[in-house]
Amino acid sequence: MKSSIRLGKIAGIEIGLHYSWFVVLALVLWSLASNLLPANFPGWTPRAYWSTGFLAAFLLFASVLVHEMAHSLVARALGFSVGGITLFILGGVSSLKADSGRARDELVISAVGPLSSLAIAGIFALLFIPLSDSDTPVAAVVWYLALINLLLAVFNLLPAFPLDGGRMLRATVWGLTGDHRRATRIATLGGQAVGIGLMVLGAYQFISGNFFGGIWFAFIGWFLQNAAGQSQTETAVESGLRGVRVRDVMDLSPATVDPNATVAEAVFGHFLRAGARSMPVCDGDILLGIISLTDVRRLPRDQWDGVTVRRQMTPMPLKVIGPDDNLSLALDVLAEHSIHQLPVMEGGRLVGLLSRAHVIQYLHSIRELGIR
Repeated sequence: MKSSIRLGKIAGIEIGLHYSWFVVLALVLWSLASNLLPANFPGWTPRAYWSTGFLAAFLLFASVLVHEMAHSLVARALGFSVGGITLFILGGVSSLKADSGRARDELVISAVGPLSSLAIAGIFALLFIPLSDSDTPVAAVVWYLALINLLLAVFNLLPAFPLDGGRMLRATVWGLTGDHRRATRIATLGGQAVGIGLMVLGAYQFISGNFFGGIWFAFIGWFLQNAAGQSQTETAVESGLRGVRVRDVMDLSPATVDPNATVAEAVFGHFLRAGARSMPVCDGDILLGIISLTDVRRLPRDQWDGVTVRRQMTPMPLKVIGPDDNLSLALDVLAEHSIHQLPVMEGGRLVGLLSRAHVIQYLHSIRELGIR
């Protein structure tokens, strides 16, 4: 998940914090300090409620991190790569390459999350037993963590993708039918339905006077509904790209720029005519680098006629792809590095060029033809 703050690594797994986490932190802290703690532990000072609420909110997200680590470690044990963990509005998400595996693997990876939350809830429930007659901040934090982890486990078991319950539903349907796309469609429809239901509940709560509850339910419902819809779109793209090679889509005869041409010649003879954002710089079929609009903008306009492409280009090594690589891999590289096109190399020679536009046009064509 992009738009996140890097926190570091745990067991070699990158941990990030999505910006939406700060919204949730504010909502949780407000709920604890102004409502939940005063209702169950009366008589404290406002400062005690807010400081206890902050500690409880921090430990809540530590619990969510344990939940996500459970997903990631089990996935890694099953042989899947783990891109990282991002804490965000619904708690957290582990970046796993598990969708292309087996249904049984996804079921196991998904189920371990709620089980870890139940285990955490059980641990804090046992710790609360000797504190049950106490009204101290320690007792309040332990009580809250037992309760909230139980609720997190129950919430995550809802059959609504991308929640764990939705992933378990998808894995079950996938295992029974052998159809990954159909299973995803069923699970994401469940996610959209639950999301819409939560938004309706939120509106009702807000009208009834429960302003905080209304905002909370509506916010989570909106996010869940959108996440389910996005997952459905991503699955359709994955299905369209499955089994397709780069050579099936790439430009077989891409226009190239001579390294000894001036920047002005590259701009007026290539960029403006082709409408391209970047072009390979080649000596014969040997790729030397790429000249992009960004490279051109770094040079003052009055110097375009006196500077060669060789001096202004981004030289090798570059991100490249092979003609027999899967198209979905190429799309991942384009997205991960925020680039618009990839040189296609074979035996050290440039044999083609793949751009985002090529992939989009391919997906549009197969959709129009109803091939996949």
